[in-house]
Amino acid sequence: MLFYFFIINVDNERTMDRRTFISLSTMLPFFGFTNLISCFSKESITNQNLKIDPNSIIDLHPSLQYRIISEKDLMMSDGFKVPGLADGMGSFLVDNNIVLVRNHEIVPQHGMKVGPFQNVNEQIALLGSKHYDEEAIGGTTNIILDKGSKKVLKEYLSLSGTMQNCAGGVTPWGTWLSCEEYVNNKNTSQVSHGYVFEVDPRKPYLESPRPLKKLGRFNHEAVSFDKYNNAYLTEDRSDGLIYKFVPKNPNSLKDGELFALKIKNLEDSRNWEQSRTELNTSYQVEWVKIEDYDPDEDTLRQEGISKGATVFARPEGVIADDESVYICCTSGGNLRKGQIFKINTISPDQSLAELWYEVQDTASLNMPDNIVIAPWGDLIVCEDNSDRNRLWGLTPSGTPYLIAQNSYSGSEFAGACFSPIDNTMFVNIQGNGLTLLIDGDWNSVVS
Repeated sequence: MLFYFFIINVDNERTMDRRTFISLSTMLPFFGFTNLISCFSKESITNQNLKIDPNSIIDLHPSLQYRIISEKDLMMSDGFKVPGLADGMGSFLVDNNIVLVRNHEIVPQHGMKVGPFQNVNEQIALLGSKHYDEEAIGGTTNIILDKGSKKVLKEYLSLSGTMQNCAGGVTPWGTWLSCEEYVNNKNTSQVSHGYVFEVDPRKPYLESPRPLKKLGRFNHEAVSFDKYNNAYLTEDRSDGLIYKFVPKNPNSLKDGELFALKIKNLEDSRNWEQSRTELNTSYQVEWVKIEDYDPDEDTLRQEGISKGATVFARPEGVIADDESVYICCTSGGNLRKGQIFKINTISPDQSLAELWYEVQDTASLNMPDNIVIAPWGDLIVCEDNSDRNRLWGLTPSGTPYLIAQNSYSGSEFAGACFSPIDNTMFVNIQGNGLTLLIDGDWNSVVS
């Protein structure tokens, strides 16, 4: 998944302690990054020499070490097994412990036993209403770790029966939103998919799944929140849109209105065949209302496009700081390697957008996907490509530095997030079914 950021700036009236924000937001926080990314070149890449892993898991910067904290197919505390294909992940501080909420991007075509069940039909039947769709095996699992030792205390299923749970995001009130990257056609014999589900990390048990339908039914990727607690949602399609949900009530996403982003006089932002979007040029922004937020088919974006919403190239990860919301897509620009848009919000109703950066080379990052802000202010990027997948850092000057590389299985890194109390990183190697803890001397990594 390539590199394509959109940045939505909000005004700077509100302040928040960065550590507090990170404890609530793992895929969201992105402090001091407004002028971060510059054109990457081979000469700008530092720390290329990684430590070869004798266990053939990941090659890592010599100042770091990793530990496996969860592995697919092993038994969890609730008697279910760890599902495969871990993707997006969030980190929380709950009752003096660290809680990770982890998506599993599973569909039945992967095989029903890739999910958490050994005796699939029997166990699903026993779950009753706590399993959303008997034909689906996606969902989330939670990992509770001791704050000091980082030892796993408990691991359990927290959302069950959803489909292809890819990314998501952390809410301002400290819950996890898990997004289905799958839409089926509605009919009387099937359960509908394409929704967002909320998981509360403070509940140490499997929750009843309730789709947040007002957030739209489409190919969801991720969610982020601005200072007004409006949710920004991405749609992983080559002609995907950027959405904003304005809640009716505080700390609740059950009711509200859904809008799609429209950059005036710009129907297509992708710059694939020709450069319709000019660098460093301000564009007026509007939000067009989506009326049919729960369509029968995968057509929600068609309503937005018919109303003038701007098309983007596979919008994916979303990150927010106290000033801005950054929206990462995959394949914008002439090289289809990515762009960075910056959208400055002058007020809740007025915004300006500009194409801030467009990737011009292939020397460094290759298909970045999940993104997170490190406690020291740098952006951490997970790659997902068919070549070799790496974990990168990007300094505030835009210089990439290499953290880790999967030289062995070809699988992507996913769900990178940090402990709410220190610099410990958690990340998934999706295809391997592993969740890793990475720590060490980060100062040496970034220097």
